[in-house]
Amino acid sequence: MKKVKVEHAVGMTLAHDITEVVPGKKKDVAFQRGRVIEREDIEKLLDLGKQHIFVFDKEIKGIHEDEAGMRIAQSIMDQQHMETVPPKEGKVSIKSAVNGLFYVNDKHLYEINRIPDVLLSVVPNRHPVKPGDIIAATRIIPLYIKEKELKRVERIGENGVISIRPFKYFKIGLVITGSEIFSGRIKDGSYVVEEKIKGYGLEIAGKTLVPDNVHAIRDATLGHFNEGAEIVVTTGGLSVDPDDLTMEGIEATGAEILFYGTPVFPGAMFLVARLKGKYILGAPACVYYNRNTVFDIILTRIMAGERMHKHDMVKLSYGGLCLHCDVCHYPMCFFGRGT
Repeated sequence: MKKVKVEHAVGMTLAHDITEVVPGKKKDVAFQRGRVIEREDIEKLLDLGKQHIFVFDKEIKGIHEDEAGMRIAQSIMDQQHMETVPPKEGKVSIKSAVNGLFYVNDKHLYEINRIPDVLLSVVPNRHPVKPGDIIAATRIIPLYIKEKELKRVERIGENGVISIRPFKYFKIGLVITGSEIFSGRIKDGSYVVEEKIKGYGLEIAGKTLVPDNVHAIRDATLGHFNEGAEIVVTTGGLSVDPDDLTMEGIEATGAEILFYGTPVFPGAMFLVARLKGKYILGAPACVYYNRNTVFDIILTRIMAGERMHKHDMVKLSYGGLCLHCDVCHYPMCFFGRGT
């Protein structure tokens, strides 16, 4: 390439995209690479603040930013569950093709960004995504980059950088605990929980109201599993009150309590158990009146095929405090990110 004054560029071929920015309105390509500059283009170029431009002078050595961006994207993406967006101003974006959880290997991400002139940015690890969501973007800094630098990116990409685990869709059995609800003294408000579960595309296989009784909770839980439920969700009865017997009822099924209590607010009194490979989620009372709780975080991880462990809960303490913003933007916030 060679640098020329715009007034002298008529008839020459532009070697790079030129962007027009209108504050608050648009940022877009005004002149595309490969355009042959015409006399009427001069005033527009000057209006864009271009005193000089690069034009093709001879054969270029290296890979152009558009091709380089596509090669980087193709080398690091999950080909089965992601799609690329055509280059724009040198940037190539990657979008999700499925509903699921996004995962990133941060070690490999940082390694790529240490390569000279290569940039790669992604959404946070375990970010819930849907088809069309932009999840990563990449570009190079100069107009052209050496082949050897791209080869370095591609070698790292072979080890896996970003991926999506598609959501699995389960049948859910609901066990609503509480003698006051079972007896009819207060109205059953579990429709709130049902709507939340259906909002994730899951099916309510059945719902049982039971009193605060260990045997009743046990039998209702096992009954849902016997009838085809793949996950059982209990609501209420997980505090330290003497009448709260949900945990004892779950233990009576023979299930292993993986953890009871999480460093996440709202949702501290949350329980997860496993019975013959199937999960029992003990949702605390906060699911009735908080829009998002630890229940949402754990449910989506199970839908993505994760196996729950106690150490995962410890990591959720980082970003585990919901600030109850006036306008909720979850999951587009730090809540539930963990480390």
